[in-house]
Amino acid sequence: MATSSIQRADLHMHSTASDGRMDPTALAQAAAKGGLELVSLTDHDTLAGWDAFQESALQAGLKCVPGVEISAKQSDEEVHLVCYAFDTEHDGLHAFLALQQQRRNERAQAFVTGFKQAGLLPESAQLQAGGDDTSWARPHIARLLIKHGVVKTMNEAFDRYLTPGSASFVEKPLPSGKEAITVVHEAGGIICLAHPGHHVSHDVVMGLVAEGLDGLEVVHPSHDDMLEEYYGSLADGKGLLKSGGSDFHARPAHGERQLGDRWFTPEARLLSALRTH
Repeated sequence: MATSSIQRADLHMHSTASDGRMDPTALAQAAAKGGLELVSLTDHDTLAGWDAFQESALQAGLKCVPGVEISAKQSDEEVHLVCYAFDTEHDGLHAFLALQQQRRNERAQAFVTGFKQAGLLPESAQLQAGGDDTSWARPHIARLLIKHGVVKTMNEAFDRYLTPGSASFVEKPLPSGKEAITVVHEAGGIICLAHPGHHVSHDVVMGLVAEGLDGLEVVHPSHDDMLEEYYGSLADGKGLLKSGGSDFHARPAHGERQLGDRWFTPEARLLSALRTH
């Protein structure tokens, strides 16, 4: 990836390959329309959308790097790790992500089975069929509940049925933060903690840094100016890279937010790391 001066980058977005509502081709086109210059598709635990996204992004004149968002557990807390600039053909990474997808999909099916047993969903209800690279997440289940009239909105589905503490909640089997960091580094990539200000304790952040975390996502919609300043200073103090992005899903619940509304200007250190990995 050749870069010179990048002003508007967004390194966190999702497509229909995971829980986004826009397909990878359209997503890249929307990113270009929004005035972005450097982008990364970071679907949950899958690279299924990367080829189409890359082709569309390059055609639109965007610079792009491969990305993925990995769910992991650190000190009994779930954390999300956005990873960049790895070898997309790395066998170890592919095997790791395949296991992640299998666990995601088994969990999704367990949710659906539980709702059927509780009489909330009919036996005919099923998640939208996909190929081997399908990566189901809770928004898919929420939309299924809406389709069958169990709830009216995504928020209602999450509040009543899909959050920890609800009787129907199914825990997600997760790798450790160290396992995720190791496999991404073995694939030649860099790995950052996504939205650290979103219910991630300081001890967990420091634990991940000790395990070899490369950076922090400083710019994120859940971070106000104070949190951006705090995590920017923390990254500087620990010698970490500073990333950022919109976490765009094209969800109606996010209002009129569009790609290009949220961006950051990457520092030279991050651009260098993205080039050399």
